[in-house]
Order: sequence, then C-alpha cells, then structure tokens
Amino acid sequence: MNINKTLKKIGVITVILLCFLVNIGYAESQKNEEILKGYISNGYDEKQLKQRNTLLRFQAENNLTVNGILEESTNEALNETNKVIVDILPKEVMEEKWFIVINQDKKILTVYSNGEIYKKYPVALGKSSTPTPNYKFTIINKAKNPYWGGMGGKFKPVKGGAPNNPLGKRWLGLSTEKHTGYGIHGNSSPFSIGKYISNGCIRMINEDVEELFEYMPTKTKVWVGTEEILEGWGVKQDIKYEKVEKMVRKVDITKLKCDFIENDENKEKE
Repeated sequence: MNINKTLKKIGVITVILLCFLVNIGYAESQKNEEILKGYISNGYDEKQLKQRNTLLRFQAENNLTVNGILEESTNEALNETNKVIVDILPKEVMEEKWFIVINQDKKILTVYSNGEIYKKYPVALGKSSTPTPNYKFTIINKAKNPYWGGMGGKFKPVKGGAPNNPLGKRWLGLSTEKHTGYGIHGNSSPFSIGKYISNGCIRMINEDVEELFEYMPTKTKVWVGTEEILEGWGVKQDIKYEKVEKMVRKVDITKLKCDFIENDENKEKE
C-alpha cells in the first residue's frame, strides 16, 4: 500500500511539474504582450533598448519574424485574440527532457521540454559572408565570462567578463564534428539582436542567455536550420488565426418529453 501511495504521489508531482514548465513560457508571453501594448499606447520608441527587447521577445513568442520592427504581422498578433502558436516536432525528440531548435528564417531559438514549448527567445545570426551553418548540433561545453580569442588573430583578444567582450558573459559551445567554433552566447552590441550580423554564432539578449545557461545542460540537441530544412527534419513553427463560429445547439423537446415518460414508467415498475 505504501509503495502504491508513493508511486501515485510521484505521478502527481510529475504532472504538476510538466504543467508548470509548459505554463512558464505562456505566462511570460502574456506579460510581454501586455507590456508591449503599454509601450505602443504611450508611443513606442525603437531606440529604447528595453522597449525593443520587449518587441523582439513578443515576436519570438508568437513565431513571427524577429526584426524589431512594429509591422503589420506584429500588430495582427497583438490584436487578434484567436491566435494559435503551432509547433510540430518529430517523434524522435518528443521525449527529450530538453531540445533546442534555432529557426534561421525567423531568428528564433525555441526550447522544448518533453515535446512541449518551454520558452522562445529572439536571436541574431551569421551575416551572409559568415552564415550560421544548418546542422544538428549538441551542446558540448558551458562557460561563464568566456575569454574571446579575437578570431585567430584577426582582432585583439578580450578578457572574460569585459563589457566589450563580443561573447557577453555566457557561452554554450556547440559540437565540432563538422563545424568548429560555433556557440550560443551573449553580446556586447545589444541592438544587434534580430539581425544577420554575427560571424556565425547565435547571439542572444544577455539576460536571456544567462537564464538559458542556468537550466540548459550539456549534451542537449540543438537543431539549426532554415524553415525548409527544419521541415525536412520534421519541425514546423507557425502562427495561425482561427475563425470563431457560434454554435447553436438544437434541443428536441419531443425526445426530452419521452425521456421523462420513460422515467415515470420505470418508477411505477419499481
């Protein structure tokens, strides 16, 4: 009996934990949406970093193209109440405790937990001359206040933790079996997020990468690709707007009356 009770408790705790993980991203998405609406009502200023980051995060959370521009698609997502965020994953990763997808077309890093959206972050990616490779990576190392070596002598190295360190204060290194030197990291140029501007690495808002660093373990799979490539791997990310139709339920009074008569007959038999 004690074993059964213990197993039941574990099952309940697991369900609660899973619901908690899934709801974290949703709650923060709602928060960013309300904050962004407030900025817009008071006159949105793209030159204010705090306001721009809120817009970037809202775009990422809604599977919109992350660009920091208050455009038609963003306004639609803000104003429509019947939006649905659609993320489809292949079966092979559905049971992964943690799994990351980086959408190169939308500039979104999505964290999944057990097949569910955990959180979405805006990113910056490689420019055309130094593009971020499409590849199925894994995280192989992590570092706080990473040292920047200056790209093999091209630039002056920068010590870890310095304000001008291009890596920011966190580094999550990606596997090197095919592509070397790539990672997910912070930045020293906060207005670069939402652009194709890096030397190939994945840049994040500093507060975001510090958060990601704390809970993301090594050996986590990181799939990086354009939407076409991701779809070939079984990954699809989109936003859709559903039409809300009023349903009128018809009630057959005759059938209800018959039911009452049958119930009365049954009572008489009893």
